[in-house]
Amino acid sequence: MDINMITQICEKLKNKKVLLLGFGREGKSTYHFIRKHLPDMHLGVYDKNEIKDSLTKVTLHGGSSYQEILSDYDVILKSPGIVFTSRDGRDKAKLTSQTDLFLEFYRDQTIGITGTKGKSTTSSLVYHVLHSTGRDVRLVGNIGVPVFDVLEEISGKTLVVFELSSHQLEHVTHSPHIGMHLNLYQEHLDHYGTFEKYAEAKENIYKFMQKGDLLIYNKEFLNPGKHIKAGTITLSDTEDDADVRVKGNHIYYKERNIEVIDAEILLKGHHNVYNIAAAYSVACYLGVDDDSFYGAVKTFKPLPHRMEYVAEVEGVTFYNDSISTICETTIQAAMSIKNIDTVILGGMDRGIEYKPLVDYLLASDIRNLILMPDTGYRIQTLIANMERPDMDKNIITVAGVEEAVQKAKEVTKRGMTCLFSPAAASYGFFKNFEERGEVFKKFVLN
Repeated sequence: MDINMITQICEKLKNKKVLLLGFGREGKSTYHFIRKHLPDMHLGVYDKNEIKDSLTKVTLHGGSSYQEILSDYDVILKSPGIVFTSRDGRDKAKLTSQTDLFLEFYRDQTIGITGTKGKSTTSSLVYHVLHSTGRDVRLVGNIGVPVFDVLEEISGKTLVVFELSSHQLEHVTHSPHIGMHLNLYQEHLDHYGTFEKYAEAKENIYKFMQKGDLLIYNKEFLNPGKHIKAGTITLSDTEDDADVRVKGNHIYYKERNIEVIDAEILLKGHHNVYNIAAAYSVACYLGVDDDSFYGAVKTFKPLPHRMEYVAEVEGVTFYNDSISTICETTIQAAMSIKNIDTVILGGMDRGIEYKPLVDYLLASDIRNLILMPDTGYRIQTLIANMERPDMDKNIITVAGVEEAVQKAKEVTKRGMTCLFSPAAASYGFFKNFEERGEVFKKFVLN
């Protein structure tokens, strides 16, 4: 345990009026940390939902608006899910978070990984490789582990793989020692309003880097400029001049070359070869040899809800890709999984463009398109307006996941596959994509 670092975090909060803005998983983690290390501190706690936990030395705040209480506090510890609007600009100087406090004191041993898609798989794979090769390493962040939950497990020699969402990065003032920016697609436009603001939040992965740090990035999606102080490694599956290059199932870096053999690994699809290449770039930098790296890749098990095989039911194979919230990931899944006859689409409408997905589906051999609200209905309208008399797709609209699975069992040809890859967020219908995926699997198996 690095007691000195924990003490420094506490010193930042001590004798201050502290508000926990949001009381979900991370807010509760922060509360327990403060209660253990600053037991006498009185806290303010805000959440729009009723707080049923038994809390001590706390002033509870609720309701749909928190703006009027911010001026009562010296420090605002914000959870990632809270939308901090422009009206709150006067309070930005008070704003911090678990992520920013951690990076302030532990940045030198942190590998931060972000990107619209692939960050959970890549973060988990980097952790698995380092753990398999004997490193003292922890996996935290957007993967579902608040970083304050593991502070007491971290020594000065511990490496921390930190999956970072745009919400976690949005207001930070520190960057990790090693930062990775995988890709950037339209996402979270309901929160940011514009793609540019979303991209700006992601750029904090490197904005505060120092000389001696390392940024790994794909220059198709990011241009850090000439003034970045950190060293760089570029990554690409399309550009021949990148430092780390994916060509088919080969990964090249300087004189090194790894062949990813599909039959030897559980991670499927070209996009996962790219994720392996991203993990390889970190492994090379940290001195992992090729045999050790690839040996770890072969034992890595994919995360749930990512092109996850569910079952074969009456001759139809079902795959759960509930993680898919944008067009690009649905297209990747459809290209990676064989014999797809039916795809199930739809979810929360966040204003992203669906024409690229529709163009792909109409040109594909996928016969049945099962469309759920809300974005599925947008897709239906988009197809109807395209006036394609030659279109031979079976368009089916349904009310939700249960009906979608029922219809898929009816229309999918035996020996073929049904892919659940919504290309939309789960919110408004489910708590998160994990719950949505579990519901899908339940109806498949019932």
